[in-house]
Amino acid sequence: MKQLLPLLAAASFFCLALITLAAPPIAPPANLISNGSMETAEDGIPTGFTFEGDVLHGYLGHADWDAVGRGVRMNSVQDFNKDGKKAGAFWTSVKGLDAKDGRWFRLRINAMAQDGFNVEKDNLQLRVKYFGDGGENALDGASTRVYPLIARERDDMADEGTNRTLGNGLWRFYDLVFRTPFPEVDTLKVGVSFGDGAGEGNMAEFWVDEIELVRIPPPADYQPKDGSKVVAALKDMVPIGGRFYFDPRGGDKTVPAKFDHTNSDRLLYLSDRLEAPFAQNMDSWLRPGYVDLAGKTVETARYVPDNLVITFTDTHMVMKTRNLPNHQTASFPDRWRNLDGNPNYLQEQDAEYRIPLEPKEDPDRRAMQNGQNNDRALPGGPIGVAVNGVVFFNPFDHIADADAVWRLDRCCGHPAPNKQYHYHKYPACVKSPWADDGEQASPVIGFALDGYPVYGPYEGQGQLAKDLKDNPLNEFNVHEDEARGWHYHVTPGKFPHIIGGYWGVAERRRRGGAQGDGPPGGGRRGPAAR
Repeated sequence: MKQLLPLLAAASFFCLALITLAAPPIAPPANLISNGSMETAEDGIPTGFTFEGDVLHGYLGHADWDAVGRGVRMNSVQDFNKDGKKAGAFWTSVKGLDAKDGRWFRLRINAMAQDGFNVEKDNLQLRVKYFGDGGENALDGASTRVYPLIARERDDMADEGTNRTLGNGLWRFYDLVFRTPFPEVDTLKVGVSFGDGAGEGNMAEFWVDEIELVRIPPPADYQPKDGSKVVAALKDMVPIGGRFYFDPRGGDKTVPAKFDHTNSDRLLYLSDRLEAPFAQNMDSWLRPGYVDLAGKTVETARYVPDNLVITFTDTHMVMKTRNLPNHQTASFPDRWRNLDGNPNYLQEQDAEYRIPLEPKEDPDRRAMQNGQNNDRALPGGPIGVAVNGVVFFNPFDHIADADAVWRLDRCCGHPAPNKQYHYHKYPACVKSPWADDGEQASPVIGFALDGYPVYGPYEGQGQLAKDLKDNPLNEFNVHEDEARGWHYHVTPGKFPHIIGGYWGVAERRRRGGAQGDGPPGGGRRGPAAR
């Protein structure tokens, strides 16, 4: 009785309104796994977990390369327990569940497959087992195979410019959405398993940095060609402006004065469906080695609940951001030249960006040409903002025709000379409302400063936007359709990566932010000077 459905988001937006009094904050869904970060361990195993076979707990990467920490390492080359198999699993149990609180769940891991990690028979799975009677009575289970997604991403996200020291692997989120089949289910055993290991070399592990189990609302069936369900849902939403809406959930219809991590799942955007692009993306952490606003180096991790705060005027979405990534990064400064010797720290920022709610096409627009930005079609510094508050830059560093792709960490970012972390290409680590796995059109991952949305790489099932023949992207990385209007797509492995120029009139008013990756006052520097 397996029930596997793609992760969906109920979200949307549109039309004119000014923000007034705040509605009561709603807490985000809680992780039902108490040690989901798996940092706390006893005898080499994360507290509350069970390990089987060729699975270890340790540092994910190299302490001089990655600011990640400890997690699960699943090795597809070595037979650690000498049982003649290259296989293993890790599990944890969640007890005391009550069907009255809801029977829909999402199991999500944050993970990365190294270049040499391989399994046969697609044998890498997210798994859940159902139990009743306090965990004594087994009642079935569900699973989904993750490895086909990894194989697809290795093709779809391939980029010849990527830094070879770290490899091509990217941190990603992998999901399993399920409904418990019986109301008697009071215990879930969740985890990840692999078998039929066929890895190669010394970079052949699957790393899991975090595991999360949350309750979710019952997802609606996704039918992109049928707009009736979207129209039906819109009648219950409160228009804010442009394509943005507030979901009152049957309660007070007063739009909140601000949106933050407590109510981010109620700020909705209307694309070809309703989605909540900011959900679980608005808080972050100041991590050891970062620099805070006061200029002090952080020694102990500090939670930052207001990393991104959004307010609305009648014409703009105002994004106030501290620009702290809510995902793994490389270690900066890059003292050991694992990337390019980047000497910059990653610092908390205080910046504000105004995104037009009704973007207007620019009659004088121009795009970058021939893989260069010599005509300055895009400025240095921020050109847009991702849904986690981290800014987008154009494809180049301090040299107008030098692609920055090879300088980036495993989440496709690095800090500028003013210590502002930023992305030059598709930030695969940004959380999406559902798994952006190529099974359907990608969600919104950010907004350019001209107001047009930036979508992930997929136009539809197994269809990369960069490869479209019918309705292809132009040199701006933009195209138009009836449901979404004009919109950008990121193009993994293909210039210009994010956008090729502003299709619309860009908002020039902003507070804070870098002027680019180059040295103050301009000039040219070689990689060794980074």
